[in-house]
Amino acid sequence: MASSGPFDPQLIAQALGAARAGRQPFDPLARFGPLGLEAGYAIAARNCDPASAAAFKLGGTTQATRTAFSVSRAYAGPLRADQQLHAGQALPPGLVNPVVEPEILLAFTTPFAPQSGRRSEDELRAALSWVAIGLEVPATPIMGLPKTGVGWLLADCCAAGALVIGERLPPDQLDRLSQARVSLQVGDQSSDGAATRLLDGALGAVADILSVFGDTGWTVAAAVPFATGGLAPALPIANGQTARAEFRAPGIELSISTSLCEEG
Repeated sequence: MASSGPFDPQLIAQALGAARAGRQPFDPLARFGPLGLEAGYAIAARNCDPASAAAFKLGGTTQATRTAFSVSRAYAGPLRADQQLHAGQALPPGLVNPVVEPEILLAFTTPFAPQSGRRSEDELRAALSWVAIGLEVPATPIMGLPKTGVGWLLADCCAAGALVIGERLPPDQLDRLSQARVSLQVGDQSSDGAATRLLDGALGAVADILSVFGDTGWTVAAAVPFATGGLAPALPIANGQTARAEFRAPGIELSISTSLCEEG
């Protein structure tokens, strides 16, 4: 039965943390009921302080995620430092229902404080520090997504699991990456996509989420990367499997991989 008590973001954050640690399914509607966007962000901030986040993972930047969660703008979750990996490193054990998707990452030379209005893409391009390809690994014990709603996704830090970051490239490589065709292989499964899946491009995705952070009051430190959204349909990854993504565009061919090791 849904909780009838007052909304307690710390209580919900602790319940989610316990479900993650115990790898137990978490039925949010049975335990607490529906959750709005503001509440979802408030709970996420208890799980990972946005001001000290090591990275941010974005959703709602492609038509697929906007349709799935019935949203019209980007949403995001903060990641801790121990959730950030380098290309080739194995994923941490204990991820709950992990999937993998290839993404473009952007980092900036300046911090971002909350402000009203939308930053221009020219402003963001001028502040761009580096770009990279990456593998984002959503993982969550929450049952029933996306039907349970985007508020519950946000509460679990946007299903933060891990983020594998490839070699840093100069900012001028963004335009090439933005033309890339992308293929993902996990075990014997594969999916294909393109950087053009991002509805507003990578810079537009960051501009969109920074405008959201103007409402939430979240700050972003300098050099913190943004994973700007899945470029190919996500694939599940199981123990012992390797995920590999290939990015191909005129004048650029890049790949990135990670593995989920057998436990024991």
